[in-house]
Amino acid sequence: MVQNGKYDAFVSYSHHDRDWVKQFVGRLQGLDLKVAWDGEFIQVGDLLVIDIEEAIRNSANGILIFSPASVASKWVKNEYAVMMQRAIENDRRFIPVIIEDAEIPLFAHARYAADFRDTNSARWDEVLQQIVRAVRHGDEP
Repeated sequence: MVQNGKYDAFVSYSHHDRDWVKQFVGRLQGLDLKVAWDGEFIQVGDLLVIDIEEAIRNSANGILIFSPASVASKWVKNEYAVMMQRAIENDRRFIPVIIEDAEIPLFAHARYAADFRDTNSARWDEVLQQIVRAVRHGDEP
C-alpha cells in the first residue's frame, strides 16, 4: 500500500545494526509493505547522498531505528533531520523504533515509539503489526 510515493517507508539505521534491520525489513516486506533501505536500493558506484535523498522523498513514512550506534551516526542524524522536517511540514508519519537503550532526540521522543527491547517472538509480532498499521494509515500523523 504505497501512499505519496514509491515506498511505504524509508528505514534509517546504523550499519552496526544491519543484521537486525535486515530481519525487520524482511518481516515488513513479508507483510506487503514496500520498504526503502540501503540494503536494496543502493548499488556499487551509486551516488549515495542522491540515492538516499530520493528514497526519502519517495517514501510515505519515515522509520528510524534507535540504538547507541544510530544516535552516534552522522548519516543517521542527517536522515533524521530530513524525515522529521517532512513529518512536520508535509504531514508525513515518523516512526521511532527502539532496539537498544539510547538517548532519543526530543522531537522523536515526543512520538510514540515501537519498542523492540526485550521482546519475545509473540511481542515482536505485536509491535511489528503496530508499525504496519501506522504505515498503512500514514496520512494520519
